[in-house]
Amino acid sequence: MIDFAPPRQLKRSAAFAQLASAEMFKGIVLITEIFLLCGCSASSRTAQETLTGRWEGVAQISGTKTKAIVDFIPDANGPLKATISVPDERLLGKTLTNVRYEPPHLHFELQASERTIVFDGSLRDGVIYGTISGGGISTPLSLRHIGNAPPTPYAQEEVSFRNGDVALAGTLLIPPTRGRHPAVVLIHGSSTPSRNDFRFYADLFARRGIAALIYDKRNLGADPGRPSQVELRDLAGDALAAVALLKSRADINPAQIGLWGHSEGGWVTPIAAARSQDVAFVISFSGPGVTYAEVNKYADATRLRARVDDYVRRGGDTEELQSFLNETWRKPWASQTTLPKRVPTTEEIHTWLRWRDLDLDPADYWKQIKVPVLVMFGELDDVVPVHISVERIEAALKRAGNRDVTIKVFPKANHTIQPAPDFLDVMIEWTVKRVSITN
Repeated sequence: MIDFAPPRQLKRSAAFAQLASAEMFKGIVLITEIFLLCGCSASSRTAQETLTGRWEGVAQISGTKTKAIVDFIPDANGPLKATISVPDERLLGKTLTNVRYEPPHLHFELQASERTIVFDGSLRDGVIYGTISGGGISTPLSLRHIGNAPPTPYAQEEVSFRNGDVALAGTLLIPPTRGRHPAVVLIHGSSTPSRNDFRFYADLFARRGIAALIYDKRNLGADPGRPSQVELRDLAGDALAAVALLKSRADINPAQIGLWGHSEGGWVTPIAAARSQDVAFVISFSGPGVTYAEVNKYADATRLRARVDDYVRRGGDTEELQSFLNETWRKPWASQTTLPKRVPTTEEIHTWLRWRDLDLDPADYWKQIKVPVLVMFGELDDVVPVHISVERIEAALKRAGNRDVTIKVFPKANHTIQPAPDFLDVMIEWTVKRVSITN
């Protein structure tokens, strides 16, 4: 313990001397606290600066080498921030959460669909060594600093808009050229509610001169709540509100605004396009051509059989498959289906999207669309029945008299159309040919 001796009394009174001693003690404590706080703040800044910039590495996931790019962004007023990009998974600039760097230890998390991916590691000799875990995987990942993250070749602007009482927020990617740009609104799937879930695709459009609007699904971010308590027509209204926002801007060509939707978004796009004269083109990416009821039956059947069929075709671990079958026949098979865990209540039947839109037929909307349409599927989609969807969408567009229809099924590709080396080029080139790019 340190004793702070009172100053020499000279000719002052004892009471005054005690007061001076107390005030001096307080002053020393205050100075010490300021010193410590400044030291901690400087230390924190130094730690952040150590990680600032772009780090890259390769992880082995399911036998495949997967490149990961992590950008660390220092924040003088708060904790360290970071984003992750995984090009092979079409993930770009997804915000990482719970980023903590307590030298040499580093921790961050990625919120993925229905699971959390966690990285724990440490910085040694200029390399971050660690492990990725979660979602049934656990694999090492080493990250090396390669410099600063390069700037994007387009501007980004935070935007907000409304559909009635619902507040929506997003990001508009704007090409650098002057003039009025064609634009596209990207519409969510059921498990991709964040604007950053589709930033990868928006980036591709913006790099080719097409402005791209990505936004948070209603009830996420700007308007918290329960995403399931909306219906497809509500979501179509949100997309058209985004179109209206773009139409009002001086840097967007109001006659060349299109809609792009993946999975559930592929249900929403024809509904929105059928309701508006402001939609110039439609891109549907794994969007069902049948009702929810039909999709649920198809998904249940294919998912229950997928592991057995893969074993028959390719072989595998017999004991593991038998264990799966034993579990299935003891009733845990329900977790492999879209079956509810209990009977839905009357309120849920009238409020949950999956029940409200159980028999909504997208063909009723496709047959009203006369603008250019691109429809794409993966042949091995285990969520959407591809063959019947193609037949029904094609027939509906024929009834509409639509003369500009492109439907492509990519061989051996899944619901996200992977693997399909030419998928992205097909999508972008089709769009570029149907708009006027400013130079």
